[in-house]
Amino acid sequence: MKPILAQENVYSWPTVLHAQLKALEKAQLEQWPAHADTLQTLGREHPGEWLLQYYAGWVYTQLSFRAKGEKKEAYCELAAPFVKKALELQPENTESLVLMSYWLSARINADHSRGAVLGMESRHYADRAISADPSNPRASLVKALNIYYTPAIFGGGKKRAKATVVETGEKFAHFTPVDELAPNWGKNIYEYLNASYQ
Repeated sequence: MKPILAQENVYSWPTVLHAQLKALEKAQLEQWPAHADTLQTLGREHPGEWLLQYYAGWVYTQLSFRAKGEKKEAYCELAAPFVKKALELQPENTESLVLMSYWLSARINADHSRGAVLGMESRHYADRAISADPSNPRASLVKALNIYYTPAIFGGGKKRAKATVVETGEKFAHFTPVDELAPNWGKNIYEYLNASYQ
């Protein structure tokens, strides 16, 4: 039997992508790499499809944040070509800019010595994402994360991040994705951040 991705007459990439995203919503961490590999395959088979580049980059970036030790860096490297391709395909798309900011933060998380340089770059992309769409909660979220985890001596910290965290919550409360495939992640990350202020 042919693999799912080869059955193009039966399964279009949006159908496969939708199934993978639904599966990821319920998947345990140990199940994520298999789904990530499927998204990577989709992205490679359809290099001109922004959404596939976006999700392949996103899933490996998420895995990097959840991983331990050297796997953090390995997942960042797997994400890199897809994150960069998504930005290349749609350089002014708020979600492309969010993903680049988030991926840069994952690289810092994998190696804290990168913070001084990549922290500023991540903030730059977060600010651009907000400018591209001020209502996008993920744009505010990546900025909040950037401030929260930047040491206070460098202008960050929990206290300075609070206003941006509150703003992020307000945006999530009013956010509705345009369709089932549109980016719709991040609320659980916001809730984790917000809980630290309770």
